[in-house]
Amino acid sequence: MVTTRNRSKNRPRDSEATRARILRALGRMIVRDGLSSVGINALAREARCDKVLIYRNFGDLNGVYDAFAACSDFWWSVDDLVGKLDPGPVPLGSALKQILRRHTDAIRSRPVTLAVLASELTARTPLVVALEKVREQRSLALAQWVGEHYRVPAGVDFEAISMILGVAINYLAVRGRKIRVMSGIPIKTDKDWERILAAVDGLIDGVSRAA
Repeated sequence: MVTTRNRSKNRPRDSEATRARILRALGRMIVRDGLSSVGINALAREARCDKVLIYRNFGDLNGVYDAFAACSDFWWSVDDLVGKLDPGPVPLGSALKQILRRHTDAIRSRPVTLAVLASELTARTPLVVALEKVREQRSLALAQWVGEHYRVPAGVDFEAISMILGVAINYLAVRGRKIRVMSGIPIKTDKDWERILAAVDGLIDGVSRAA
């Protein structure tokens, strides 16, 4: 027999499972139907739950967006990019290469992220704003980590350089979802990306030597 006490113990676990189910449903909707498809009723149908549960667990739809933006399904954490990276023996240029490779792997392995990046310029929804906020916070945190662990040469704007290369990687990863070639260069497969990242390494080497 399930007692009142046992039911109260299960509530936090049930609530956590419900929140996870709703967030997974949101991810599926973004990939399948696009950012503009998200609404409270549509999300409830996708998650197969009463919309009351969405309000109870997240407050409102913006609360769902904030929770989704903060979860690992959307964007990398700083530790994802710098974990086990020892600043002592690894020079700045080599560290940037590893960080950008990890960034590439993180972006390409997240279909929801690719779907958001593909449509965020034309679909300025509250969800996009929430996702951008998290993305900017983590980018700033990454820049802070680099600044705390490395002496950046004067006259070289490594932050802007990293931003340009990161944005280029984002664009190519988004394009590679449906289009195999960019300016005659294959961009679809892992082998294609090894070529792209080797070129990124060469750019970083050039900047490092100039510094």
